[in-house]
Amino acid sequence: MIKMAQKEYIKHLYEVEEKSLRKIAEICELNFRTVQKYAKEDDWNARKKLRASREVKISKYTELINGWLEQDQKAPRKQRHTMMRIYNRLVQEAGYDGSYQTVRNYVVSKKAEMSETRGGYLPLKHDVGCAEIDFGEFAYENGLGELKKAYHLTMTFPYSNAGYVQVFKGQNQECLLEGMKRIFARIGGVPKRIKADNMSVAVVKVLEEGKRELTEGFVRFKLHYRFEADFCNPSSGNEKGNVENKVGYSRRNFFVPIPAIEDFDEFNANLLLRCEADMERDHYSKGISIKDLWDEDRQALLNLPVYEYEVFRYETVRINNYGFVTVDTNKYGLSPELSGKMASVKIYCNHIEIYHDHALLKTYERSYGDNEEVTDWKQYLSVLCKKPGAAEHTRFFNQMPKLWREHLLRLSRRERKSALMLLNEIVKDDALETGNEAVELAALYGRSDTESIRHCYYALTHGENKPAPIQLSSQTPVINYSPNLSVYDVLTEGVR
Repeated sequence: MIKMAQKEYIKHLYEVEEKSLRKIAEICELNFRTVQKYAKEDDWNARKKLRASREVKISKYTELINGWLEQDQKAPRKQRHTMMRIYNRLVQEAGYDGSYQTVRNYVVSKKAEMSETRGGYLPLKHDVGCAEIDFGEFAYENGLGELKKAYHLTMTFPYSNAGYVQVFKGQNQECLLEGMKRIFARIGGVPKRIKADNMSVAVVKVLEEGKRELTEGFVRFKLHYRFEADFCNPSSGNEKGNVENKVGYSRRNFFVPIPAIEDFDEFNANLLLRCEADMERDHYSKGISIKDLWDEDRQALLNLPVYEYEVFRYETVRINNYGFVTVDTNKYGLSPELSGKMASVKIYCNHIEIYHDHALLKTYERSYGDNEEVTDWKQYLSVLCKKPGAAEHTRFFNQMPKLWREHLLRLSRRERKSALMLLNEIVKDDALETGNEAVELAALYGRSDTESIRHCYYALTHGENKPAPIQLSSQTPVINYSPNLSVYDVLTEGVR
């Protein structure tokens, strides 16, 4: 017996693609009569195979079974009901006294019916629990008052017109997947189906017959969360008109006037609350609140996976002679002592982690500029100790604490090396704030030399070491000793 999916495929080839019966038999590698039977089948009522007596026996329980099967659609496959589990629950919880075969026949037919229903999506139909996504662009002011460009990922649910928004500095794959992950976590579920345009971070290329070659990262994410992806035809943004409108709505309502954003995580957390507050208004055509319709959408969501998905991508890069690794045209500084070695980089949407020999070397905020250098002066201290005269000529000198810059500039070459070695020791102790206090403490005593600063640093980090008085076990004896010093008088005879 061929499976329902094969029957569906035969019917699709015959009705939609209008292929001949012989061609279908060749494609499916099936007998001509079998293909003819299912290609011309008009009555797909799956229950017609059940005997009348069995239908009566099971009819009282179909609503209960249907509910279990519908809930199964939200759960991972390994946690869905088996035929035997349904039968046992009916016996134990509902008092069913029929046969296992009757239950099995009904479940098979019902699953086939549900499978056909799932395959019937219409291009513009607003199905409950389905979503659309897209990026939009907006401007913001950073902490320095500079005008910058950023992107907002909008996920909308066309049935209810509910929408959620998250903002990022880029619109790469990490931003897309991280935004979707955050929204899934907020709504407590996953849309059954998500429609998008052919964005390059998800689609490698559009193939014949509407198929897509997807990026590996997007496929992994899709399989983890178990949603179906639906992509628009090229140059057909109208096929996801709901999210196109919502992108504009979000820009007008959430980013006018131009927002000031210093902390993207904080801004995004507040943005989720604003999106939910926006659901209090009425739906544009249904006459009831978006919030009430959203409750229906939410009930239809798939369950969240058991395991969290970590959104990042790996790159293996070589550290150049200046200690830089390059990620997306931007350079990130490490110690030049590692030049020529290989490093692994975990690239997240907002930061990168650089590893060498499985050890974390450095975490940097991810740069979204072009050919920028991102450095941390601490990475260069060990090399600078060998070349102390170059300190003020380096590009990272101004990153160093002001107290230490001023201290280094006052010193000779030899004294500067000692100061840099102390500073390197302080950095390795992760006690830079204490090191700054040591410079200030030494200045209070009128000292600015490195050894005085070192003494103050040790005093601050280790405390003063004052030994306790010795406790004697017995009373110390008193000795009366009165020496006769007159014998020394001969040494001073004749001297006045």
